[in-house]
This record gives sequence, C-alpha cells and structure tokens, in this order.
Amino acid sequence: MGHRVGIDIGGTFTDVVLLRDDGRFHVYKEDSTPDQPLLAITRGLAGMAEEAGTTVAELLRETEFLVHGQTMATNALIQRNGPVIGLLCTQGLRDIMYLGRGGKPERFNIHLQKPEDFIPRYLRLGIPERTGADGSEVLPLDEEAVRTAAQRLGAHGVKAVAVAYLWSIVDPSHEKRTAEIVREELPGVDVLCSSDVLPEIREWERTSATVLSAYIAPIIGDYLRAFEKEMTTGGLPHPPQIMQVNGGCASVPDLLARPVNAVASGPAAGPAAGAHYASDTKAPDRLIIIDMGGTSFDVCMLRDSEPVMSTDIKVAHQPIGVNGVEVLSIGAGGGSIAWLDSGKALRVGPQSAGSQPGPACYGRGGRAPAVTDANLAVGRMSPGAFLGGRRSLDESLAQRAIAEHIATPLGLSVREAAAGILTIVNSNMASAIRAVSIERGIDPRDYVMVAGGGAGGLHAAELARMLEIGEVLIPRSAGGLCAFGMAVTPVRHDYVRLHHCYTNQSGAATDIARVFDDLIAEGGAHLEEEGFQPEEVRFARHLEGRYPGQVHNLTVPLPEGPIDTGLLRRLEADFHDEHERRFTYSMRDQPIECLHWRIAATGNRSAPEGRLATQAAGRPQPTSRRMTYMAGVNAEVETDIYQGDALAAGDQLTGPAIVEFATTTVVVNPADRLTVQADGSSLLTIAL
Repeated sequence: MGHRVGIDIGGTFTDVVLLRDDGRFHVYKEDSTPDQPLLAITRGLAGMAEEAGTTVAELLRETEFLVHGQTMATNALIQRNGPVIGLLCTQGLRDIMYLGRGGKPERFNIHLQKPEDFIPRYLRLGIPERTGADGSEVLPLDEEAVRTAAQRLGAHGVKAVAVAYLWSIVDPSHEKRTAEIVREELPGVDVLCSSDVLPEIREWERTSATVLSAYIAPIIGDYLRAFEKEMTTGGLPHPPQIMQVNGGCASVPDLLARPVNAVASGPAAGPAAGAHYASDTKAPDRLIIIDMGGTSFDVCMLRDSEPVMSTDIKVAHQPIGVNGVEVLSIGAGGGSIAWLDSGKALRVGPQSAGSQPGPACYGRGGRAPAVTDANLAVGRMSPGAFLGGRRSLDESLAQRAIAEHIATPLGLSVREAAAGILTIVNSNMASAIRAVSIERGIDPRDYVMVAGGGAGGLHAAELARMLEIGEVLIPRSAGGLCAFGMAVTPVRHDYVRLHHCYTNQSGAATDIARVFDDLIAEGGAHLEEEGFQPEEVRFARHLEGRYPGQVHNLTVPLPEGPIDTGLLRRLEADFHDEHERRFTYSMRDQPIECLHWRIAATGNRSAPEGRLATQAAGRPQPTSRRMTYMAGVNAEVETDIYQGDALAAGDQLTGPAIVEFATTTVVVNPADRLTVQADGSSLLTIAL
C-alpha cells in the first residue's frame, strides 16, 4: 500500500494532505494563486515534501492515489469569463436556456436583472431534425444545415459546441451524427452531446448541463491535462484522479467527457472525510459536516451513511443537472469582511479579503477587519501559532482595523466590536446549518457535527450549542478537511437510464431488473478497466420518481435484494416514508411513477487508519494562560492554552481551553469537554 495525497484549491489557501501508508498524515497549506493554480500546487507539494523529510519526486513515486479538487470550473461560471461557445439545438428551441422554467431566482424582486447568457442568441442555432418521445424519427437530420451552422460558429471563433436535441435521450443518433460533422468542420473544438452529459428528461436541465460543460471544457481541459503531465513527469506512477460533484473521483479523460461534474466538486469531499473519522462517535451514520475556510462556509450532511444528494444544484442560477452532493455555501470564512450598512447595522461577509491582501492582521496591506482579525483581537488565536508558526499575525493591525471600521463608528470598545463580529458570523453559519437540516425535516440534535477548515475549530462548539448538537468531532486534519476527503474518496461513475413505468404495473419488476443489469454491467466493465477487483466494486441503486400527476421528483435508494414484486412493495413504502419526511404528507394508496433508474459504481480501496503514536500518560498541561472571549458564556474568561501536537490519545481536558494545532485552533467553551481520539481527532462533548 502506497501513500495517498489530496490537493484542494480554495479561495484563500491550497491544501495538500499526505496520508502515509502507515496511517501518519501531514497537512500543508499554501497561499492560493488564482492566476496560476499549478504554482500553488507545486509550492504546496514542495513544502509538504520538506515537512515529511523527503523530496517531491520521491513523494510522488511512493504515492498510489492522488486526487485533485479545483475551483476554476465554478469560478468561470460565476464570473462568466469563459470562452465563446455555441449551441446546436432542435429548430424552434434555441431560447430554452433563456426561458428556463419561466421563473426567476428571487420571485418578488422587481429590480432583479436577468443574468448574462452563457451563449448569445446569435450563437444558438436551430437545426431541422426531430425525434419523437417514442424514439421514432419525426424529421430526418439536415446534415447540410449542421455543416452550415458549424461553419457559422467557426467564423465566430467558438472554442466549444454544445449539442442538445429534443428526445435525444431516447435515440441519440442525431446528436452523435451532428457531433461527427462538427468535429469534421471544426477540428480541435470541444463538442459535447446532451445524451452523453445528462441522458435524462427535462429539456432545460439537460441543455443547461451540456452548455455548462461546453463552457468550462476548454478551461479545465487545458489545465487538467497540464496538471496530469506535471504529476506523471514528476514521478507519479498512476494518472491522478479529479474530484467530482458526486462525491467520488474520476480520471481526467472520464471527467472531460462530462465536464459539469467538476463544478462545485471541492466541498463534495466533505462526507468522505467525515465518514472516515466519525466511526467512534455516537452517530457515525448521521453527520453534519461543516468546513469554514478563508472565504466560505460549506455545510453538507451524511444520512444513513450516505451523503445527501440532489439533482437540483444550481451554479450562477443555472442547473448543473447531474446528481451531486448537496452542499450549501455562504460567504462566512476567516477572511470574511465585517462592515456597517447604511443604517450602521453590523454585517459580516459575503465579501472576503482572500489570501491577497488577506485579513488586516496578515500585514499585507489589508485594511478591512475580517473574522480572523476578530478572533485574534479577543485572544482566541495566538499571533505566533498561525500555520504552525510559518506566519505571524499582527494583533495591533487587527485591533486598528476593527477600531477604525466598526468599534469607533458604533461607540464600542475593540473587544466588544470583535465579539459582535463573531456573534454575527456564528448566526449566519447556524442559519446555513438549519437550512439543510431543520428546514428539511431533519433534527440536528440526532446528528454529530464534524468541523473542518482552518477556522472551523474556532466556531464549532458555539454552533453546536446554538443547534443543541451534543458532539462535535474536529479531525486532526481539519485544516485540510476536504483535501483529506479527496485522499480517501472512492473512484465513482454514475449511470442513469430513463425507463418510465409504475410500480403496480404488470411486468414492471422484470423490466426494471433488466435496466439495472445493463447499468451494472456497464459500470463494472469500466471499473475493471481501471484495475479494480470484483471485491473492490460496489453498486448503489436508486430510483427517481414521483406520485402520478406531480411535477417534482424524489430520489430514494432501492432496498437490498433481487428485484421482484416484493422489493417493489418495499420500495413504495420507503418512497412514502421519505416523501412524508420531506413534504409532511404521503399518498400511500398511490403507486410510484418511475422515471430514472440510477447506479453509483464505486471502486473502493481501503485507506490507512490514522493512529497517534503516543497514549495518554497523565493529565495534559497547558503551555500558557490568557484572557479569552468565550461566546458560549458571552464573557472573557481566563483560559488554558494547549499545544495540540503535545496531546496524546485518551487525553481529556475541560474548558475554558484553547488547543492550537498547525492548521487549526480548537476553542473549548466553559464546561465543555475535549477528548483526544485514537487517530488524533478532538471530540468535543457540549455541555447543553
């Protein structure tokens, strides 16, 4: 067994995690370089190698599994700074991207401007062709019209072309032939077909997924191929894997076949990290995973040992369509800026100081106060402990920024203003957690919180108290939680088939079994080509369906066992239960109208279990004491300061306390208890 490496590019830091074959791991944080992302990666690998006492070449040679998560796909969509692309669609439907479902993101906002189109109307071209819903050819494909359209798009310098025809999910032959013609006319231009990207009904979502894929393909294609070359020439014995929004990873060629899977993929590694660490908690199958980094706060959930997924994820107001880990992100990180609105009300975020210039305490020219400045100003962070001592923070600059922009205008002391900043940002984050739990019928009190990100440990206990969550797990690798999740995530390929039927329909079980046989054969063959043995391959089956007459769908897992009428009755019961949990009612006298059948085919190789070399030998001793603001009691109290690396498995301490690790700091509020787990994680028991 070789090493595992996860590389996660964030808005502020690029995290590199090394999980050794003996269970030891290292976390290294490097400033992100948005204009040259490979530069931060090479610097991060060099720093990691030095910390591990080896060279980059030797480190890569001994690595059997390397996974990279990137943000450039998401950033390109949000900023709309991608290349010129074109769309070929069924004649008469070129405005589907503009019309969507006829609504708008904020229904009652009369001043809301419609976002800029990804493809201007003159580059959305209709092609005479038509396939019927039953797969019959209503109108043959006009190949000459395709050639003319391709030449027209080429004259405008398009870098990619999306092809989305009506009912191509039933018969994709028109799309396939169109792609062949476009490639003949425009060699070197990326061509994406909707029947490959998202073979599902719902024309807007399918077209959107294909257009977004075409929009980001030229950007991430060049970058990922350069990254793959950098790693393999550097000594990596196997091609690197790329993180996907579905919570698994895939090779560069597989990802580029469906580029939309790269969107919002970084935070999707959270559930894998949470599940890896939480086996010894009270509810290892029910987790709320939070990641508070420098720019954003991400929250997702693990329910019944599976990440909560959604096909309704939107980026830049456009649906990505594919099934992905449902992650709610808000602008609440260590770099989130505190400011006063026109009524002098204190706000925090969503603007962020990023890594350049960063919070005022970085001393890089930033003047606006950020959350990190507030934590530093009230004693929750040590100026010399940031990034393991690699960077010193200037407390005087933090206090000056808070005084100038917040405290003086409000007539408060610096410490009162800093406490206000922390209260506001905690409230924002608690609201995000409520949105993915309480507002969806889930009681967070039944869950364990797993807190990651460089700033997660500073705020986790207070968030848990606000939501009455009794246990919080802060992994030893919390500062690079998603990067760690990438290192332990499985290879995953999702497959879907449209097969419309009802669960009470005669012969339904036989037809459904045949659909799954085909899907499993396809997924198994793909993983076998990638070198996985049969015992390493798993398949998860799901149904996307609804009650007859409904317009919204619900996805539920299929029960274990062969598909027969008995299984369909259990499937109906599970659907009714889930519908009642989500929407407060069910229609148990109705059959289920079935639309899409899905499998997730995963290749799983066990990751090493992390273990601390030392066991508790006595009562842990603090290295210092200072007055610190504790939000749990809304007061400053004398607080013991501990060095995290000096703690051993089994050590316990009771708050008020602060534990400083190289890449994160853990705040233990008064009466809360911290226990060091066997793998070095900190388990907080909250005194509710």
